[in-house]
Amino acid sequence: MTTAPAAFHNPAAWEQLPNARLSPTARDIFDVLQGRQEPGGHVRVTQAELGVRLNTSQSAISRAVSELRDTGLIDARTRHGQLLIHPLYAGYESLAHMVNHIQDPDTHLWPLTFPASDIRPPRRCDPRTSTDFDPTPDGDGGEPAPAPAPRPRLHLAG
Repeated sequence: MTTAPAAFHNPAAWEQLPNARLSPTARDIFDVLQGRQEPGGHVRVTQAELGVRLNTSQSAISRAVSELRDTGLIDARTRHGQLLIHPLYAGYESLAHMVNHIQDPDTHLWPLTFPASDIRPPRRCDPRTSTDFDPTPDGDGGEPAPAPAPRPRLHLAG
């Protein structure tokens, strides 16, 4: 029996994915899992296969998979060689298949552990943190971005 590829994704959930603050390796692994999943979120892949696919060490893969489990993007109760993507982020055959799967009482919806807001806090290294700088100069009272400092002129000895 062949199944249709997992082509439909929940667009509202994907807008929240940057709030998970995944490491680059975890994001790459999640992309691989998305591409290899069956409809409903089941993925048959081992960490060794992920390491070969991403040309990354086994320990880095293990840390990234643990990060995905900690955020709730994959189920922590997975078996060897099989992962389960959270039903809100899984791919489905159609919108109707997604709705039926999520509303099914047998579908386990575990909690996601990253903020639900779509506003990310500023970076700690942002020099404009705790200032009155408004980066949107579109007529709403914002100020323009500061001009870059002029580059020093180089004099060639000769």
